[in-house]
Amino acid sequence: MAIPLDYLDELDRLLLDQGEDCMLLSQLDGFLTAILVSPDLLAPSQWLKKIWAGDDGTGMLEFSELGGLQHFTDLVMHHYHVVLACLDQPGSFEPVLEIDTRSDETLWELWIEGFGQAMDFAPSGWQRILDDDDAGCRAAIEGIRELRAFADGTKTLSLTAEDRWDKEAPDLIPIWVEMLHQWRVENDPDRPAVIKRQKTGRNDPCPCGQAPSTRNAAA
Repeated sequence: MAIPLDYLDELDRLLLDQGEDCMLLSQLDGFLTAILVSPDLLAPSQWLKKIWAGDDGTGMLEFSELGGLQHFTDLVMHHYHVVLACLDQPGSFEPVLEIDTRSDETLWELWIEGFGQAMDFAPSGWQRILDDDDAGCRAAIEGIRELRAFADGTKTLSLTAEDRWDKEAPDLIPIWVEMLHQWRVENDPDRPAVIKRQKTGRNDPCPCGQAPSTRNAAA
């Protein structure tokens, strides 16, 4: 069953409108994917603010219209549930990767960056996979870590290895993700995978930690 993705253009625009501290769509997709396949359950209150806070943690959301924050977080959580629905249909998961229009090359770096940022929230959970005897899942985590290290400049690859990853990463990523998701399901079948969407009232505390009075900036 195909899952409608017609909301992605609007989510992409809203992310871009929030400035350089905010994640881009491919980065967000990787981030939410790692949250979902994480061996440890992570509630939105733990990770939601990371989407726009930036590396220094000071980024803030600004919306000109009333209800802008609610709509934004609703779209983010909608994508969270769409990714989960794809994971629950074997063979359906596809990462949101950017395409370089000049070379037609598939760009995986932002997606990997987002996935790695989510991994940092619960490193002990990922270590449990590495300590397990599932060679495929261990290889998946090691591959993701190598791509992340290459993308952020902490590891240098030969030109041959770089070319190989550029060609293979877009095909390997969905395979890795589905293996990690299956590991989580098999090793913690009682863990609730779905985070229910909750409406935030105008004066209610936001799960992101942003005060109600700062949610909507004046135009």
